[in-house]
Amino acid sequence: MVIESRITQAVLAAVPLLVSPLLLFALAEGWLDFGGGEKDVILVLPYLILTFTFFCCALVLIFKRWPLSRWVKRSAALSFGLLLLLWIVAYLTSWLGVS
Repeated sequence: MVIESRITQAVLAAVPLLVSPLLLFALAEGWLDFGGGEKDVILVLPYLILTFTFFCCALVLIFKRWPLSRWVKRSAALSFGLLLLLWIVAYLTSWLGVS
């Protein structure tokens, strides 16, 4: 099945971002429990960064008329790369004692 419409592809790229309020609500209400108590809600922040970056990259590549398989791979690689870079920066600043 080939998804040709750019609007359909944009909606498909937005689905993970649109699920994040539901995830936050489920964690805050206690329906989901990862064993960290209130700290579980903090887990949504990396997810939001990941999905927002994925959505922004995907929108640019969709409207440049990239095929579905290429924009999904590229957007996923860029968003995970950015998240990894942010984790490395956070680790190094905590290790160096920068506050």
